[in-house]
Formats: sequence, C-alpha cells, structure tokens
Amino acid sequence: MENISFTSRLKPITLSEFRHTISSIGSQNSVDFPWSINQTRKGKDVYTTNVIDCSSCLITNGQEAVLMHLTPDTEQNHAFSLVLAKLRNLLDLKDSNLQAVLLGSKNHKKSLDIYNKFKELLKQLNIPFSEFKNGKTPTSIAYKTSSDEVYITNNTIDKLLKKNMKASDTLNASFENLTISSCDEIA
Repeated sequence: MENISFTSRLKPITLSEFRHTISSIGSQNSVDFPWSINQTRKGKDVYTTNVIDCSSCLITNGQEAVLMHLTPDTEQNHAFSLVLAKLRNLLDLKDSNLQAVLLGSKNHKKSLDIYNKFKELLKQLNIPFSEFKNGKTPTSIAYKTSSDEVYITNNTIDKLLKKNMKASDTLNASFENLTISSCDEIA
C-alpha cells in the first residue's frame, strides 16, 4: 500500500479547540462508552474521548473513516477475529489509500494485548499507521475528511500548546512512544 495519494495532517490542539471541532461533528459520529466493537463508527468525520488504557484505531482512505475505541476490560474486545470482521464490513481493506492512527494503551497486560493486536493487524493488512502510545493524560482524537486532519488533545498537549511549544515537541512530550508514518505529517 505504498501508492497513497494524500497525506494526513496530525494536529495537536487545545482542549477548547477540540470541543469546538467535535461540536461540528455531532454525537452520532462519536465512539462512546462502553467502548466495545459495537460502538465503532464510520463517517466522514468521527471522534472519541478519554482514551486512557484503551486502544483507539482510526482508519481512513481520505473520503471516510472508521474509528474504534476498545477498552481492555471487555473480553470480546480481545477477539481480533471480531475486530477484523467489523472492519471488513465497513471498509475495503484492499484499498491502497488506507492509512491509520493507533492511539492509547498503558503498560499492563490486558491493555497491551489489544494495542499490540491492532499493531499486528495493521501490519498484516499493509496499512501504514502513525502511533501514539501511552499518553500521559486521557487523550481524545477526531478526524475530519474536509481537511484530512487528525486532531489530538489531552491535558499535557493543552498546557504545552498554551506555552507556545512546537507541535512536534508537544506530541513527543505527551506520549511515551510516538512514531509518524511516512504518509502523515505533523501540522
């Protein structure tokens, strides 16, 4: 999947900017509690909030997006045959324009299990992805197709942006592990 014809912009924003961004998306495209496979959303614009020890995966082709937010506390979320089946129902997994953002996890067994399974699945499907692992504070993510931007926020990002820290430095300081895919750029 090296023929990606667009570049997603990864944009750290303040908490108030995030609230404004999601107000135009609407709650029907929010992945909300109880954060299971059933709450997966597909739309032009999607978002989720409060990713702590959960794992959130956003997959887009630039025209639409699918967003999952899976808690490690729900046993069914560890069954990745179900995750794959859900994705197959919502996306053409052979689309050469697919790219993803993987966000979340904490360093404990159940949390890492889901995160690592997402990582392996994306690799098996040859979907390039950017990785935001182990946020220092609860993290929220949104995607808008009109701008092809992924918006990321948490308390750490909010504080650092208000101190005028550079976007890339803000993200590096907010996550234990940050890897940016060659098909993404930090805004």
